[in-house]
Amino acid sequence: MPLINNKIDQSYDELEIGQVFRSGGRTITETDVVNFCAFTGNWIEIHTNIHYTKNTRFGQRIVQGSLTYSVVTGLIQFGLGIQANYGIDNMRFLAPVFINDTIYAVCEVIDKKEKDDKYGVIKFLMKALNQDGVVVQKAEWSLLMLRKREDLDGLIGATLPIEKPAQKPAPKK
Repeated sequence: MPLINNKIDQSYDELEIGQVFRSGGRTITETDVVNFCAFTGNWIEIHTNIHYTKNTRFGQRIVQGSLTYSVVTGLIQFGLGIQANYGIDNMRFLAPVFINDTIYAVCEVIDKKEKDDKYGVIKFLMKALNQDGVVVQKAEWSLLMLRKREDLDGLIGATLPIEKPAQKPAPKK
């Protein structure tokens, strides 16, 4: 049985092709769909109109594919080694996601390319599975990452605040 290991906090050099990360689930709710409609302006009938969708091939409203992808990328927690999104390729919507479906993410390292001494590009195969284990969506996601652990640790160290003792308030006059 697969375990949840959804935090990618390694550097580029520490990740290996074939390495797999898995998330716990998240149920897509009516509120998620309505908020996404409002946020994006995507009020297409297939997402919003119960009467209309009863007569479609799905028989009910479906969740926006871009909402599903957004949830999947949030289920895998990417650490501070990630420096930039490099692109999404070969995105496919393989099965509908319905309101109240639960989505799980599976993320596999499928390619690595060194960019220079400091950075590399990692390509992940991101898959969204529903509660029945059906792959509903997949895409190849490339991210620019810091290559070396010492660079990652240095960046983290330079950005974390150093705790200082509280200052006593000045006496009132």
